[in-house]
Amino acid sequence: MDKDLLNEILSNFEITDNLKTFKKISSGYINDTFKIYIDGYPRYILQKINSKVFTKPKDIFYNIDLIKKKSINIGITLVNSKLNLPYIITNNSDYWRLMNYEYDSKTYDSTIDPEIALECGKVLSNFHTSLEDIDLSEFKYILKDFHKLPTRIRQFNEVCKNINTETKRKYSNLINTINILSKRFKIIYSSSLKLRLCHNDSKLNNILFSKSKKGLYLIDIDTIMPGLILYDFGDTVRTLVNPTSEEETDLSKIKFNKEMFDSFISGFKTALLNIEENERNLLPLSVALMPFMHGVRALTDHLNGNKYFKVNYPNQNLIRAKNLIKFSQVALKNEEYMKKIINS
Repeated sequence: MDKDLLNEILSNFEITDNLKTFKKISSGYINDTFKIYIDGYPRYILQKINSKVFTKPKDIFYNIDLIKKKSINIGITLVNSKLNLPYIITNNSDYWRLMNYEYDSKTYDSTIDPEIALECGKVLSNFHTSLEDIDLSEFKYILKDFHKLPTRIRQFNEVCKNINTETKRKYSNLINTINILSKRFKIIYSSSLKLRLCHNDSKLNNILFSKSKKGLYLIDIDTIMPGLILYDFGDTVRTLVNPTSEEETDLSKIKFNKEMFDSFISGFKTALLNIEENERNLLPLSVALMPFMHGVRALTDHLNGNKYFKVNYPNQNLIRAKNLIKFSQVALKNEEYMKKIINS
């Protein structure tokens, strides 16, 4: 992406500033994201929505607009285009949006700071308590069966049927582990759990902080749609309590940081007290569910030619899959500990 093209894109939005510099943000796996600097200061975040993943981008803006109309603050401030729309379309299919940048804000890809964990708990709790009574029937489902593990296992098995015998043998241990572990999560999908408006991608680096480490709000709100609170809880916790990155190849380094979990629960207690008992009972299992599901999706994509997630090197999805499934196993071993902390 060159400066002239970005300037051309920005010229379609209601801003008067001229682009000085920009920086590509590489932490996301789906969208292309750029931080826009004016006079040396970050002013905007520009994103191209991946229309191969989000096949109905207008539904994303529809859901955001619904929340805005209900006067609920989810942090994001979109800059309108000159056509008075919250996006522009280039090449007939590329959707771009521009957002105001929160000055002096930052995100964390990983942390061992209990204060950050506490603030993550508060941010997620505030998000869910503010959306507690919203009418879900009005919202669009952005990605069908996004966090439905049975669907992800079916997709995985379909891909496995099409790989050759040598490849199947090469990954046999990992495939067997997935088939065995998947049975542990059946209770989640056989329980009558309350649907709530969820973020559905509430990992640590999608939570924005002030420079004084105060949690502000969740970002990357493309997947806001009805779901289970287990999805948000599990996704946030799994990125807090595991001290390694998703691309750590030494699986012996993957641990469960109990201090970080305790701090997160302290911040999350308002939401914890308001949810139903059957939801609360399954929260510990969700900390294993979410990395397991992400791992299954990563391995599926690897075996299918890396068509979904952006990769920077050939085995990136494979490394992520092994890492995530290993942490899922570690989380399962800490299930009773998590239950004890939650119930206390």
